[in-house]
Amino acid sequence: MVLDKRVRAVTEAAAVLFSTRGFLETSMEEIARTAQMSKGGIYHYFESKTEILYAIVSDFMDNVLAGIEDQLARLEDAEEKLSFLVRRHVDIYIHHMHAARVLLKDANNLPSNERKQLTSKERLYYAAMAEAITPFLGEAPDKGVLTAATFSLLGMCNWIYSWYDPKGPIDPERLSKIIIAIFTGGIRGVGPYPNIARQDKDESRAAR
Repeated sequence: MVLDKRVRAVTEAAAVLFSTRGFLETSMEEIARTAQMSKGGIYHYFESKTEILYAIVSDFMDNVLAGIEDQLARLEDAEEKLSFLVRRHVDIYIHHMHAARVLLKDANNLPSNERKQLTSKERLYYAAMAEAITPFLGEAPDKGVLTAATFSLLGMCNWIYSWYDPKGPIDPERLSKIIIAIFTGGIRGVGPYPNIARQDKDESRAAR
């Protein structure tokens, strides 16, 4: 549809500008010029710059979540599921790098209602990641450890936008393997640590 193409032209132009210049620093005039539309034409589809911002980050999260449950359901092995999520994450971020940057840098500029809607989508993705990580922490893993491990993996994946160049010496497949190797190699030693810490603390108290 023509509408979809025009809306897409606006959001793609704005995503580039927001990610490179910043949301607050970008004007509607600049978005219109980059999208090759009139300012009035943009206001026909979006009431404000904030509405454009929400369209960018909401659409990005829809891409992140699209089909993820069904795709994971086809996999049985824990390492296979985790590897799939990391590779998928890297691929999505590479193909939507500007939108990813906008999500991480500028989502805090959204009004509270839109921010809550976005947060609900982010929580769904967090839940998928946490579920994939859980088997690596043993039976009934400590909730705090699971939270820390999940956000650690998300951090490794999310912040590739700040340094990674797909055209550089590390191709996306190799980057995914590096992230997977670092995470799976390190997480195997995480589970026992909280128990050891408690044991050391109990022994220290007993010795007083």
